Amino acid sequence: MAESQESIESLVRKESGPQRDPIASRSTSAIILISTVLLMLCTGWALYDEGFGQRPWKGMQQEFVRRYTAYLKSIRKDAGKSEAEVKETPEYQQLADEATASLDKVKADIAEKDKQVAAIQAKLDAVTEPFQNQRGRIVVLTFKLETAREGSLWHRYYKRQRDSKLNELVNFEMPDDSGKLARRKMKYDELEKTFNDLRDEKAKVLGEKAELLKEPTEFAKRRDEYLKNHVSLLPQKNIDDLIRKNQNSFDYTILGHQINVNEFSIVDRCEICHLGTREPLTINATDMSPAGPGKKKLDDLANAFVSHPRKELLQIHNPEKFGCSACHGGNGRATTSVVKAHGQNPFWLHPLFHKENTEAGCQMCHANDRVTQGADTLNLGKDLFYQRGCMGCHRMEAFDREADALTNARQQISQLQDQISANERQAKLDTDSSANASDDAEVQRLLAHADSLRVQNSQLAARIDELNLQTRYLQQDQKKIGPNLKDVRLKLRQEWIPVWLKDPQAFRPGTKMPTFWRFSVDEDGDDDLKAVAAYLWQNGFDGKAPAQAQGDKNHGKELFESRGCLACHSIGEEDQKIGGTFAANLTRVGEKANYDYIVRWIYNPRERWAPYSYQEHRDLTPEDYAKHGLPFLFDTDLHSKSPNDGSELQVQNMTVMPNLRLSEQDARDVATYLFSLSSPPSYPDASYMDDPKLAEEGKAEIKQYGCAGCHEIKGFEEEQRIGKELTTEGATPLERLDFALLTQDAEYGRDPLKLHPKDKEQEWYNHRGFFEHKLSDPSIYDRGKSQYLEPKDRLRMPKPYLTEEWRTSLATLLLGSLGAEGANVPASLFYNPQDSRRQDVQNGWWIIKKYNCMGCHVLQPGQRMSVYVNTGDPAMTTGSVLSSLPFYANQKEFLPPMLTSEGARVDPDWLMRFLKDPSLMQPGEKPATSSTAAAATSSPNAGASPNASASPGAKPTGEAVSKTNDQTGGRLQPQWGANRNGVRPYIQVHMPTFNFSPNELRMLVRFFMAVSSQNDPYVKEPMTPLTESERSIARNIFVSGTPCLKCHITGEPAHDAKAIAPNFLLASQRLKPDWTFRWLLDPAQIAPGTAMPTGLFKKDQDRWVVNLPNPPSDVANYHDDHARLLVRYMFMMTPDEQRKLLSASPAPAKAPATAAPAAQKTGRNNKRSNSREQVSRYRRGSARDRLSHHQSRRNHHFVKS
Repeated sequence: MAESQESIESLVRKESGPQRDPIASRSTSAIILISTVLLMLCTGWALYDEGFGQRPWKGMQQEFVRRYTAYLKSIRKDAGKSEAEVKETPEYQQLADEATASLDKVKADIAEKDKQVAAIQAKLDAVTEPFQNQRGRIVVLTFKLETAREGSLWHRYYKRQRDSKLNELVNFEMPDDSGKLARRKMKYDELEKTFNDLRDEKAKVLGEKAELLKEPTEFAKRRDEYLKNHVSLLPQKNIDDLIRKNQNSFDYTILGHQINVNEFSIVDRCEICHLGTREPLTINATDMSPAGPGKKKLDDLANAFVSHPRKELLQIHNPEKFGCSACHGGNGRATTSVVKAHGQNPFWLHPLFHKENTEAGCQMCHANDRVTQGADTLNLGKDLFYQRGCMGCHRMEAFDREADALTNARQQISQLQDQISANERQAKLDTDSSANASDDAEVQRLLAHADSLRVQNSQLAARIDELNLQTRYLQQDQKKIGPNLKDVRLKLRQEWIPVWLKDPQAFRPGTKMPTFWRFSVDEDGDDDLKAVAAYLWQNGFDGKAPAQAQGDKNHGKELFESRGCLACHSIGEEDQKIGGTFAANLTRVGEKANYDYIVRWIYNPRERWAPYSYQEHRDLTPEDYAKHGLPFLFDTDLHSKSPNDGSELQVQNMTVMPNLRLSEQDARDVATYLFSLSSPPSYPDASYMDDPKLAEEGKAEIKQYGCAGCHEIKGFEEEQRIGKELTTEGATPLERLDFALLTQDAEYGRDPLKLHPKDKEQEWYNHRGFFEHKLSDPSIYDRGKSQYLEPKDRLRMPKPYLTEEWRTSLATLLLGSLGAEGANVPASLFYNPQDSRRQDVQNGWWIIKKYNCMGCHVLQPGQRMSVYVNTGDPAMTTGSVLSSLPFYANQKEFLPPMLTSEGARVDPDWLMRFLKDPSLMQPGEKPATSSTAAAATSSPNAGASPNASASPGAKPTGEAVSKTNDQTGGRLQPQWGANRNGVRPYIQVHMPTFNFSPNELRMLVRFFMAVSSQNDPYVKEPMTPLTESERSIARNIFVSGTPCLKCHITGEPAHDAKAIAPNFLLASQRLKPDWTFRWLLDPAQIAPGTAMPTGLFKKDQDRWVVNLPNPPSDVANYHDDHARLLVRYMFMMTPDEQRKLLSASPAPAKAPATAAPAAQKTGRNNKRSNSREQVSRYRRGSARDRLSHHQSRRNHHFVKS
């Protein structure tokens, strides 16, 4: 039984125990703890990132508040002291006393006016409420009456109600004249009249009060302006307000400093970090030093907190309209890092411009401007793009004004001529068809159509005449950067040409001519060089310039240094250079050039050897003129048309060098001086240049290298540029800039040229890096691959001479040349003035810059020019080039005049005449001719020069004369206005004759008028005639202590030898009366540094009186304006009156003894002897000594003429 029980139990299935749960059986505390910690860390990081990581600017703002508050507290004490100090100055106290005295003088009257206003206002207050209430009721009834149907019951009701209100008596109280209230009853009409009369009476009294306060207000304004302009810091109250703002209410949010221009979708947050940009104080980096204001220890934040360096620009470029990144580049929305905010992410299209290239932002909007005010670096870049020949290979919009206009005119002429031919054919066809017409109506229609075509042709012909005239002017405007290489045989030594082509910088360091490095590095470079030289030599004009005798080198040196040549040219070598950078250094001209040609060039550089016809594509010869029975004569006035087809010719050399109006002998003297500076060395034989086969190869090389972009070369007169257009070069995608094998070096900052040694391993894989390296060494992107390229595929850009500053300026120009599509701003923000005045200003600047007018004149206060002053490399200087030369260091009165207010000063009609002919030679006068011309041409060998035989390939004289225009036996043309200065004969620097075209003359006159904000056209106002009494008084002012006759030309030779100011006889035709009046009062304000004295007149109430201690009685008793009287007297000056003036003045001092020989001796030897004496004095004495031996003769001649 027991066994049975066990067996049964064994058969029963037993439940197994629970299995081990991996989750429940072990602790998860560690996992939960770790997860919790990680979650807490992530939460903390998220909170930190939200509050600080994504807002790094918050810490910067807190630091700015701390540093700025410390700076404000440091200057608070000095600000109050500065204001108090200004108030203690005699000038301020005088202004304050004048303001107080002026106010005291009218104080009683002002009080009376205030009393009247108070009485009127009391009455007005009393009548205003009843009048306005009654008017409101009547207006309501009138409205209901007008909206009711006419003739209806309501219409009659409202009419009765309105009439009742108009006649209702309104009761109110109003003060009487004694001020007591009195009850008044008035109808509406009386109320309205009383109300209006009181208002008019109040306005009248207030107007009288304002008139009384006019003078005190003016004095108070002067006092406050003086305080404002002389207090260097903000007043203490303003500084306290800034401190409270920083401590209590500084906005630490984005929106408080964000600039949002909805119109152009501009959002800039730059001022979230650059917090000092628009602060009222000027904040420097040292003011924001982490160590405290004024400490030298600086960090990045100190530089970021400074105020805008050019606050005046913010006045015309308000950030609320333009934003920040529009001008500076960068990502204006980014705030999380400096790299992102400055747009230095490789995918951001508009990175922040580097500090030295900041003005690239100006170019974006001002691309069409020749001069952008305040952008000196950009302006220099544009100057260099033109002057250094970049535009010879590369087109840039706006730099081809004349060429584009000329091409357009020629295309129009061709199209019109085609149209005329088509019309003639159709007219003939219609006329012939009329004979076979079926009826009279058809005949009349055909004949009428033929007549209309002929009339249309006459109109087209008139248009062609206008275009031909414009073509003539545009050809006169068109200039080349380099010399005319058709004159190469006439001008240069044959064997010198290959030496120059090999390395121009070796012969003339700093020259415009770039170095064609391929001639040195390529295996076939030497052969290419020889081929180019051969082509140029064999395709030059064959002939000789008129033979010239040697001149006086000492006199030539004096002329070169005093006539203004150094405004463009320089002289000297290495660190002894002196002069301008606009044109060539002439120290070694004697080593390369033909003396006879240089004399001809100096005498008249625009004189061309032969005219060029764009229709026939060749230079015309004497035979072209002879077969039409015409002399071989061409000029810009009457002989500019082709004798073959009547088209306009290029009749002058396309050079900007003007005619200095030297006599033939003076031209010889200058040339002799230049040739004396060097001796021609021996150069390697260059007879291979006569090989015709070599010349054919040279033609291909000239085309390859684009030589015709800068030079006029036979066969290439109409050759196109070879370089890429650079109008929008700054917008070229970075991937399309070919860094070649240097891409990785650029990305990792490995710079083979070491352009920026201070910025070690700085990435230059960007537009700036590409441009700067290309300008510094154009061959750099051919390194390592040129041997694998065909010659036509190799880089061709030559290496220009550029200083570091010049390179930066050109890079700035290119970086900013973005165009409308690549710009960081919408095109609607571009500067595109619609008013003609601003356009006239920019049109004029193109001409001013083209001819280097700023080499002699100051046209802008603070203008900057490149100049050599005993230096090897050019440096920037303030003022004109001439004003920087040691000759004029202490003799500013002998400099050409400042032209900052020329448009306000002179009559535009006179200015037009002067610019056309600065000698102001009268039509009846004859041009000067050389007395020695016959001697120079009597014998072919009389003028033999050191280089006279430097033409190995020239043909013998004889039958070649007519073929080649050989001028050996000829002479130079008479010089119009030789040795004559039209306005200032006492100045040795002559205003040259530029042969301006009518286009240029018109634009220059309009430029000067526009710069001075003058009306165009100018209408001369009539002037009140002088009475005899006024004439006598004005004469007494001249001779009774004022220094007018001491400096101005009077016509008396002994006196005029020392004169340094123009003749008064020119005033009426030359000057404007209003400008002359301002000039008399304060000339230094118009032309700082002028020799004209200040303080000739003083203010006496509302007029100006002569500032003399004891003026003559008639002058003292003259109660009108003395300065105005003097202006009228000068403008009505006649030669007879000038003689009377001289007779009434004290006897002039005797002329210097050195001037007498120059005025009296006429023999050539005596002149030369006197000249040598003066040259010695010129080198060691004053400018007055240097100029005296020419002044007496020239001034006397000027007065006579």
